[in-house]
Amino acid sequence: MYILLYQVALGECNELIAADYDAQKQLKGKHSTKGVGRVIPDPQKSITHEGTLVPLGPLIDTGLQNTDGYTLNYNEYIVYDSCQVRMKYLLQVHFNYESLW
Repeated sequence: MYILLYQVALGECNELIAADYDAQKQLKGKHSTKGVGRVIPDPQKSITHEGTLVPLGPLIDTGLQNTDGYTLNYNEYIVYDSCQVRMKYLLQVHFNYESLW
């Protein structure tokens, strides 16, 4: 199995806690959309490496709840311009699922 890792220039994010299929129409000067999740890497454990913020550390629960419906478990990011995305690494990985049970 292969995994692609990308470096992404998010710019200013429009943050949403609910699904919105018209999110791109609501950018209002923003460069991307962030779906805010309930569980995130601890921001105090993040590092900056070569100008890029790298989230590390244990996951913490933000307590975020979308009272109007579904709450995302994790943050999701959407960029609308391919110029904001650069492939950084191609990894070949093997998962041993048998060891999980």
